[in-house]
Amino acid sequence: CLGADNVWWTAEVENVFVKIKQGQKRAMKDYLLQMNRQLDELVVKVRSDLTKNDRKKFNALLIIDVHARDIIEGFVRDSIMEAEEFEWESQLRFYWTKSVDNLTIQQCSGQFDYGYEYLG
Repeated sequence: CLGADNVWWTAEVENVFVKIKQGQKRAMKDYLLQMNRQLDELVVKVRSDLTKNDRKKFNALLIIDVHARDIIEGFVRDSIMEAEEFEWESQLRFYWTKSVDNLTIQQCSGQFDYGYEYLG
């Protein structure tokens, strides 16, 4: 679940960079608003009647998503507008390659296959 969340976030942020290139200069701000709405929904879920195990899962997801939101807040604050900027390249980015059924993690020039390490 956490790996999938990271793959989804990476894809969404890269899509935002594409939108910016296409002239949608507010795309990062709009994505930040979307992330805040999603976090609000997740908080409601965490506060609902959950099993102890499910609560731990949702809490881990919430922590990772808050960190992702904080990164996007920094991008908005610092006007990060391109995927090639160091601020994006330096983040852990997760990519799913369906054709070979593989999850890779990239950061700067490094690329590593995900080996089912602990996330969270």
